[in-house]
Amino acid sequence: MRRMLILLLLALSVLPWPVAAAETGSISGVVRNGTAGGGDVEGLTVTLRRFRGMELAQEYTATVGADGRFTFTDLPVADGEAYLAVVTYQGVEYSSSMIQLTQNPDTQTEITVYETTTDPSVASIGSRSLVVAGAAPELKTIDIMDIVIVTNQSDRTYLGGPDGTVLRLPLPEGALEISPQPGFDYGQPRLEADGTLVTTGPLPPGTHNVVLSYSVPYSGTRATLTIGTAMPTGTLRVLVREGTYELSSRSLLDSGTVEVSGVSYQVFSIDGPVVGDRMTVQVSKLPRAGGGLLDLPLGPLIAAVVAGIGLVIASVLTYQLLRQRRAPAEPVLEDAGAEAEERSPAAEPVPGDERLELAAALNRLDEQRAAGEIDEESYQVRREEILGRLRALVLRQRGLDEAVH
Repeated sequence: MRRMLILLLLALSVLPWPVAAAETGSISGVVRNGTAGGGDVEGLTVTLRRFRGMELAQEYTATVGADGRFTFTDLPVADGEAYLAVVTYQGVEYSSSMIQLTQNPDTQTEITVYETTTDPSVASIGSRSLVVAGAAPELKTIDIMDIVIVTNQSDRTYLGGPDGTVLRLPLPEGALEISPQPGFDYGQPRLEADGTLVTTGPLPPGTHNVVLSYSVPYSGTRATLTIGTAMPTGTLRVLVREGTYELSSRSLLDSGTVEVSGVSYQVFSIDGPVVGDRMTVQVSKLPRAGGGLLDLPLGPLIAAVVAGIGLVIASVLTYQLLRQRRAPAEPVLEDAGAEAEERSPAAEPVPGDERLELAAALNRLDEQRAAGEIDEESYQVRREEILGRLRALVLRQRGLDEAVH
């Protein structure tokens, strides 16, 4: 199972590298079966992928010996290059960490594989935290960052039930612009008719972070989040930055505030929600829907992991950047119950990114006007141009939303 830090990957192409001390190097390691009483790993094929920057440059193969070991020798050592060792066992791919021979020409590594299971009782949600990250009154939506801490408590990789379902995550009613973030193997994700996001990627033992972003429509100055549970869940939380909007609920309890990187968040939560229940949270004091000023998202201000509430940095983790060089494109979420249609993730810009850029441009324009750096006529012309691009983007997104729903 591949779960790389995106900062490490980006370093391959943008950070200065030390001068290589040798022209060639070696990578040796061991493959272990992490399942008690698991099968023998002798004879498995290890594929070593050599990356130049973010591009796959070459592949090598070796066979695992009786002692579980493998070795690659005479490997090129060059600035801006790195290696990843991969083994497929029981149909699931597992990998080493990223290896940089410029730092150590003779590197040792380890890959752990597991037996598989289809027992759903091994998977549970430790916590789920929905952060109200901002509001877009022009689009009549609020932005949500949904952070789910998932645990496989067994020593086997969970492959899902009879239909391949691994996780079931009911999204708030009306959720749109649904964007699973890198950092987790979603497999062939789909959205069911009731708004439940289903993942099918294998879930290895241990704890994993699932991060989703989406928008929820609202009217007036209040939004309603109706949240369901479809799996055993330790704690469900909704958070909003203090001094922005307000939360209220008859389903969740006011749990006070929590501080994240010096910023306080109001928290409503419930422990051990009943599977199948639906809970409602009101978000009030929003900018009036239909107005022209977009609030900048607050999600990026969450800049640290808070173990007590299960928050993670959504932009730090990635698992698929390397896989995308080798595997078929991930599917776009299609109409509920329909077949997933495959499309390359890099085929077109991510709508949410473009919207945030336009939101930032609109706020900068207002700042320039307030500072007297732009005259009223230029301000109005530029503002209408940005809003026009926003409306065009919303129309494109609505077309995507209709396909999702």
